[in-house]
Amino acid sequence: MEQTTRKGQWQLWVGLLVGVACLAAVFIFYARPAEIIESLRHVHLGYLLLGTLGVVLFLLIRAVRWRFMLGNAAPYGQVFHIQNIGYMLTQLLPLRLGDVARAILIGNVPPLTLTQGVSTMVVERLLDMLFIVVLLPFTLSGLTTLPEWMRSFALFSGFAAIGGILVLIVAANQRERAVRLAGRFLARWLPFLHGPTWTRRFDGLLAGLKSLTSPRDGLILTALSVAVWLPILLAYYYTMRAVNLEPTWTMTGFVVCAAAFSVAVPSTPGQAGPYHFAVITALQLYGQPAAESASFAFLYHVMNIVVMVLFGVLAIARTGVTFRNVLQSAQSFVARKEQT
Repeated sequence: MEQTTRKGQWQLWVGLLVGVACLAAVFIFYARPAEIIESLRHVHLGYLLLGTLGVVLFLLIRAVRWRFMLGNAAPYGQVFHIQNIGYMLTQLLPLRLGDVARAILIGNVPPLTLTQGVSTMVVERLLDMLFIVVLLPFTLSGLTTLPEWMRSFALFSGFAAIGGILVLIVAANQRERAVRLAGRFLARWLPFLHGPTWTRRFDGLLAGLKSLTSPRDGLILTALSVAVWLPILLAYYYTMRAVNLEPTWTMTGFVVCAAAFSVAVPSTPGQAGPYHFAVITALQLYGQPAAESASFAFLYHVMNIVVMVLFGVLAIARTGVTFRNVLQSAQSFVARKEQT
C-alpha cells in the first residue's frame, strides 16, 4: 500500500511540474496574461453559446455510443449520468480516477459487470485515437511550411491505425484463437512480462470489441464514433470565432488533433498546461495571432470544465451516489490493481 501511495504521489508531482512548465512556456513564448485578458474582453457570446452546445451534444452522443457498446443493457439516462460523473472527476482529480469511477459505477448496474465497463472504455479510447489519427493527415493541407516527411509520416500513421483496427476486428471474431496466440507470443518473445495478466487484458479488449464482430454493429459503431467527434469540431470552430479568430475547418481539425494528442502527456487534472501549449502551438502553425490563440485555449478549456462539472453534479443528484463514495471506490480499486 505504501508503494502504491508513493507511485501515485510521484505521478502527481510529475504531472504538476509538466503542467506548470507548459503554462510558463505559454506566458513566456506566446502571450502575457494581460494580453489574454484583453482579448477575452471582446468575446462574442453568441458564438460561445454555439460552442457550449457542441460540448453538450458531444456528451449526449457519446453516451449513445457507450450504451451501444454495452449491448444496450442499461437505460440511456443511467449510462449518461454515470458517464458524466466520470468526466467530472477526470476534470477535477489527478490520475484519471474518473475513468475508474465510471467503470465501477456501470459495473454496479445489472446485468453489466466491471469487466465490461473497463473493456468498453479501452475500446472507446482506441476508437477515438483511430479517428484522430485518420483525421490528422487531412488537416495538414493548410500547413505549407510542414516538411514533406512529416506529411508522409502522418499519412502512414493513418493507414497504420486503420490496419490495426482491422487486425483487432479479426481477432475479436476469433477470440479464443487470438488469446492463445497472444499467450504463446508473450511466453516466447516477451518473457519478462507476466503472461497471464497481459493475456487477460488482451482478452478483455477483445470482449469490448464484441460489437464489431457483426458487419451491422460494426457500421453502427463506426458511424457513432464519427458522430461523437462532429460536435467537438463545431465546438472548437465556434469558440474560435468567439475570440475573433478566423478558422477554417481544416485548421479546426488540426487543433482538435493537437488537443487529443496532448492528453497523453502527464499533467494536472483537466490537462491544464499541455492542452493550452498544444492548442496554441497548433494555431501558431496556422499563422493565427498569439493573444487570440491563447485566449481561445483558456476560454475553451474553462468552458469545457464548467459543462463537465455541471453535468457531473446533476448526475450525482439524479443517481443518488455521493462524491465521497465514488472517490473512495475508485481509489480502492486503483490500490488493489497496483498491489496485484
